[in-house]
Amino acid sequence: MTPQAQATTAARQRGAAALVVTMLLFFAMVLVAVFVNRNLVFEQRASANQYRSTQAFEAAEAGLEWAQAQLNNPDRLDPACAPVSDAAATSFRARYLSYAKATSAFTPITWNNGGGATALQPTCVRTSSGWACSCPVNGAPVLSAPTGNNPAPAFTLQFTAGAKPGVVHVTATGCTRLAGACLAGSTANADATARVQADLALLGGLRTPPTATLTTRGAFDADAATLGVHNPDPDSGIAIHAGSTVAAAQARLSTPAGASLAGAVIGNDLALAALGADAFFATYFGLDKAGWKNQPSVARIDCRSGCTSALVAAIASAGNNPMLWVEGDLTLAGPLTLGSPQRPALIVVNGAVRLDGAVLLHGLVYGRSLGWNGTTGSGAGVRGALISEADYLGNGAPELFYDTELLALLKGSSGSFVRVSGSWRDF
Repeated sequence: MTPQAQATTAARQRGAAALVVTMLLFFAMVLVAVFVNRNLVFEQRASANQYRSTQAFEAAEAGLEWAQAQLNNPDRLDPACAPVSDAAATSFRARYLSYAKATSAFTPITWNNGGGATALQPTCVRTSSGWACSCPVNGAPVLSAPTGNNPAPAFTLQFTAGAKPGVVHVTATGCTRLAGACLAGSTANADATARVQADLALLGGLRTPPTATLTTRGAFDADAATLGVHNPDPDSGIAIHAGSTVAAAQARLSTPAGASLAGAVIGNDLALAALGADAFFATYFGLDKAGWKNQPSVARIDCRSGCTSALVAAIASAGNNPMLWVEGDLTLAGPLTLGSPQRPALIVVNGAVRLDGAVLLHGLVYGRSLGWNGTTGSGAGVRGALISEADYLGNGAPELFYDTELLALLKGSSGSFVRVSGSWRDF
């Protein structure tokens, strides 16, 4: 072989070797790219799953917070969970929870679902303009899934009786969209679902009912009035309980059958008189005045410039047992009726309570002082109890009746729901 042929052959061999090396390097680069792309796809899928899982979990958490807020909302609601002035409408609490005075237990309200009792389930879905909700009265939620590309998480709620009286167990199910477990009867996939649970306990608006029809930390002075003060409750039988003197020579008193009238009036109770104003208030309500006033279920009314119409409107608009904080003196003139046996009112007045004429109250009224004057007539009176932080002074003749059932209703069903510590779980 000539030198020229040998050089050509060597060059060809070097070119083939370079091609082989290049192909090996290219193949290695392809393997690296495939591996990196595989990891990228895996990470993308994991991130998407984490995003959907977090979205469903946050929707469920929002459901729990919304449920607590609505249970403490005294307003009457329409089927879309919006406030309404319709007297036939109910509050969220009255719509979904039934209270039994005998056991002090809350149980869910059900509807007839094809022959079976099913608990009512309020449901909400997130739209481009906010949450759209359905609060059914008798049936399944009525909602439509929003259109478009915006995320549309949803949640649905289920209430069950708690393990103790006054406790409600709330289960919130969150979904990435209005489907699956978040929409009754849906066969579509919700992509991701999360469930969280918590117990809510009622912080009663009236922690300890008074034992007397009329309780005053100071003196009771109605010596010339022929008012009637009645307490048929066999567990107390006290008509008037005062920390100072009692002047009630013309009062008509009644006690439980067979009980002596001697125990109907307790005056000069040094223990009662020794209580400070704050301690006296906390004895019955379990909180100081600021804490009670700031409960979300309490309607606050300013009476320093007159407020009869505002008070009547607040009681009428409340779907629960009305709880009202009145700032300033409360002056009411009859004929006027506040509250009812089914919906008694709990009224705390940060001032004097002055009643005149035929005023009829169902519930409990607390004031810094109390007075009832004028020609009261047959329509004047109280079914429940009255409490004065100082004195009672009046010449009116209302009929005051201690109502055990009504006070038990106020104690057990009025107030605000709070989260029970340690009850939250997501399993």
